[in-house]
Amino acid sequence: MSIKELDLISFRNHNHLQLTFGKGINVIWGENGSGKTAILEAIHTLSIGRSFRTSRFRDLLKDGKDFFRVTGVFVHDKEEQNVQVNQTKDGRRRILVNGVPISGLKELIGKNPVVLLSPEEQEITKGNPSVRRAFFDRLFSVVSQPFLQALSEYTRTLKQRNAALCLVRDNKADVNSVKAWDDLLVDNGVKVWSQREHLFSQFADHLQQTVVDYAESGVVVVCLHEKTQHTNPDQFRKALADNLNQDVYLGRTTVGPHRDNYKIVFQDRDLRLFGSQGEHKLTLVLLKLAEFRLIHKRTGILPILLLDDLFAKLDYRRSENVLSLIEKDVQTIVTTTDLVPIEQHNINLKQNGNSSIYLERPCRA
Repeated sequence: MSIKELDLISFRNHNHLQLTFGKGINVIWGENGSGKTAILEAIHTLSIGRSFRTSRFRDLLKDGKDFFRVTGVFVHDKEEQNVQVNQTKDGRRRILVNGVPISGLKELIGKNPVVLLSPEEQEITKGNPSVRRAFFDRLFSVVSQPFLQALSEYTRTLKQRNAALCLVRDNKADVNSVKAWDDLLVDNGVKVWSQREHLFSQFADHLQQTVVDYAESGVVVVCLHEKTQHTNPDQFRKALADNLNQDVYLGRTTVGPHRDNYKIVFQDRDLRLFGSQGEHKLTLVLLKLAEFRLIHKRTGILPILLLDDLFAKLDYRRSENVLSLIEKDVQTIVTTTDLVPIEQHNINLKQNGNSSIYLERPCRA
């Protein structure tokens, strides 16, 4: 799969930018502040409906503008798909696929997958459990519609239960309004756990093989899925009952799939607590390579690789490990401040399918 064209209007610091990509390696280069990362952000937004840098769509608007528009043409098996995301300053968003508005992100996610490696992604290994949970939920949603459906229904029910908890806490309702959501939350939660367990097992297998293929000799990286409760419905229901008073006090549900954690172990140590900078960087690369393999295996699609500032953040060997995927006809879009690292990795930008795009830093009015 590849992205053929990209059109940005009032997106980040771009007033209007049109780009055409080759099917191979596309290097976007220029000084800091020229909007290189914004291009990857736009492609990511077209793929899953959201930015990887912010959860606020208003942050993506160019200063002084009332809306932005991002349009991309994706190609898979010679078939083209036009995806457009429109967002207004007042919060209205409209997504169209081949000119037809879609009702929700479920119709978008998984159609044009990408794998992103950027400085922001390092929080997957360094950040709190919610960051790792979000990473796996996004990945599993891309490769499995049943998981995406189960997660959507669980999240919707969880919000309803939490709203009821707040009403009880504020003496505006009784506890029966909370209990009314428990059966549905249990049913949806067990589905999420079941799907997660199945998909995580596959991811763990890919990670294990990736460590063998790409890591330094003797390195062992293991990722563990830590559930807050077992997937047994009766146990989950009992946990909800046992924690009811605490949940009312806090105004939120304290047990369930939304509290799961993923622990990463590097050489028998908790990476988040004891990992060095180099170990975090290596592990992130390994996780991303495993992500790539899982998407390809389950969907049959080679995802687009988005590599943000790759050569500044990784040493030669680790960046080589990432670039080794290019040998498999993977479209890759790389940002860098200059072309020297590209030459050092023996990448021929004059080769058919490769391209070089230079961006100038926009002048301020």
